[in-house]
Amino acid sequence: MIALTIIAILAIAIAILFALLWTRMRADIRRLAERLGRPDAEASASLDVDSFGALDEIASRFYRSRTELSRQLAGAEFQNALLQQIMNGMGEGVLAIDRQRRVVLANRRFAEMFTLQPGFVGQPLASVLRNQSILSGLDEALGDRADSASRFSIRSGIEERKIEMRAFPLPSHELAAVALFIDVTHVERLEELRREFIADFSHEVRTPLAALKSAVETFELDRGHLTDADEAQLRRIMSRQLARLERLAQDLSELSHIEAGDLSLERTEIDLRRLLEDLCEDFRDRASAKKLRFVVTGEGAHVHGDAMRLQQAFANLLDNAIKYGGEEATIDIDVSSTSDRGIVRITDHGEGIPAEERDRIFHRFYRIDKSRSQEISGTGLGLAITKHLILQHRGNIEVEGVAGSGATFIVTLPR
Repeated sequence: MIALTIIAILAIAIAILFALLWTRMRADIRRLAERLGRPDAEASASLDVDSFGALDEIASRFYRSRTELSRQLAGAEFQNALLQQIMNGMGEGVLAIDRQRRVVLANRRFAEMFTLQPGFVGQPLASVLRNQSILSGLDEALGDRADSASRFSIRSGIEERKIEMRAFPLPSHELAAVALFIDVTHVERLEELRREFIADFSHEVRTPLAALKSAVETFELDRGHLTDADEAQLRRIMSRQLARLERLAQDLSELSHIEAGDLSLERTEIDLRRLLEDLCEDFRDRASAKKLRFVVTGEGAHVHGDAMRLQQAFANLLDNAIKYGGEEATIDIDVSSTSDRGIVRITDHGEGIPAEERDRIFHRFYRIDKSRSQEISGTGLGLAITKHLILQHRGNIEVEGVAGSGATFIVTLPR
């Protein structure tokens, strides 16, 4: 009987002990679950500090796992931020898509090129862009074509831009293809300028070379039969055409030197009216040959600039006025100033310049009437050199007038 009582008491004690242990374990489980559910670093750190009874080993493992996962996640976020920073610093647009043709990755330059608003990452590419060249190029990349290249035009405001796209496949389901977008507008313009330069240069040298060739052939074929006068004439032709080629080479070298930014200006105070009066004196005989007369009006405007380079610029304008100013007329030169600018207006009374031609007359070799380009001496580079010299002085040059009624070149220079 006593033995049964002792057994009963022990059973009750064990039951109570198990109940207490279970209650405590439930509390530890609840507390551990609450800590695991909190995302803050303090709750995570407490897993390795606080006691959770029999669950301490589990809590410690959770802590180590969470710490390692947090470290890996932080590393991945850092790598992603670094990648995005590098991509956003690129001058080319970058776009990556997955196998479902959803946008996975894009940089800031890509969004700027196609004027896209934020939030398009993760969207189907077809709903983001309607450009068929892009869609076709990426489809080729998804078809494992090693390199897909194409060029197309896009409208950026009022300007048309030329874009070259290169798409490549990637060995991944999540990142299946990537495309690089390069703005080649400037490159194409340079290529166009190169072609124009070669064509214009060929046009300019063709006539003097043809004249030289003809003179040499005549001299060789008729040697011994030429009179002294004929031989002298051939020598004059050869000398004149060689001088023309030499001047063309010099002007090209000068323009290249100026455009490259290698020009060093020696600035002094210059009286623009005095400078122009001196130039008019130098050009007076040439103007008189066409019965042209210089008329200088206005006040003395003082500016800071390189006297030799400004003389070169205004000499080109006066030379141009004599060539195209007709005959028996005046070339009017007006000098004025404002509080911060000196202004020179040079007006001839020749045929003038059509409005559609005014922006192009400062281009290399450009002449309004190509048919008369060989009748008028010069290299076709004078106005291009003049414009660059004025811009080097932080000034501006423009042209006004009505076709058939002369032209006015207006030069403004900082004082």
